[in-house]
Amino acid sequence: MKTYIASGFILALLSSTVIAVPVVAQTRTLEFVGFIPGTAETVYTDSTHAYISDGPTLRIFDINNTASPTFVGSYDFPQNIYGVTVAESIAYAAVDFLGLGILDVSNPAAPKLLGFFETGGQALAVGISGSTAVIANRLSGLEIIDVSDPSTPTSKGAYFTEGYATDVAVEGTIAYVVDRPGGLSIIDLSKSGEPDAESTQSTTERAATVAAGRQPEGTTLAAVLGTDSLLEIFDVSDSGSPVSVSTYRHPERPATGRTIGWPRAKFSGALAFMADAYPPFLLQAIDLSDASDPTLVAEYEPPGSPGYISVSGSLVFVTIAGDDDRSTEPGVLILRLNS
Repeated sequence: MKTYIASGFILALLSSTVIAVPVVAQTRTLEFVGFIPGTAETVYTDSTHAYISDGPTLRIFDINNTASPTFVGSYDFPQNIYGVTVAESIAYAAVDFLGLGILDVSNPAAPKLLGFFETGGQALAVGISGSTAVIANRLSGLEIIDVSDPSTPTSKGAYFTEGYATDVAVEGTIAYVVDRPGGLSIIDLSKSGEPDAESTQSTTERAATVAAGRQPEGTTLAAVLGTDSLLEIFDVSDSGSPVSVSTYRHPERPATGRTIGWPRAKFSGALAFMADAYPPFLLQAIDLSDASDPTLVAEYEPPGSPGYISVSGSLVFVTIAGDDDRSTEPGVLILRLNS
């Protein structure tokens, strides 16, 4: 496994260990183009709408005009929302201690509840693969749910992680779930019977979140972001034999040796976007065209702590938290990645 911190590197000798210390060479820019005000815990976007959770409320905005997004509608769940994804006009929400909430959002102005599935424990993240939804559950690991009939979702079983499951990402029929202190587990959702992992992979830092994506050249990567902002890249093209490819850390943001918050990562093609949640706050765009040599290509300093990331074409949506002194307004930043 190689360790890089950004693009281009020089070698430093510490004791008998050679460490790659990169020289940062940014080639693109992240430009501010809009803002959606209001408390924002999570954000999911498609080409026309942004779905933003604010405590138990899911707010929907028309984003066709990014300079002035328009509020369209909302829905209130009984408890807080910790994750949202949308597929074929249906929104799936990870709703705290209730589990999976399913909404019809074909009319964004009037979202309609279709069904609920109680998972037990705390639902922290959600993913969807065809007619199968998955919930990262703090108590029971990965809950797998048949949503072919959204009005009556049914359990397809659960995969019990070693520790507390904190996040899940889905690519195709494969779910990637991370837990503390176990690391990364890979589950094939197309298989019948009792859910089991195709493989498990320990991580260098305690895992906070995970992103997964198929790369333009055909490989599939999973990126696990640790609680101290170390991004670990795995080639998971063979789900039964993941390969640790590289790690990434910004050269000016050394490890602190402590849990710094709830960092987030998101794939978009060959790019990984990473929200660094400790001051000075930073959003980074990292080129993984050569996954063994992660390259920092752009960064943006938000006014508040960044959180969830969603990408739609060249637009990047990032939740930011407000300050206790109210000097920073919470909401969702809308940025454009320029070449």
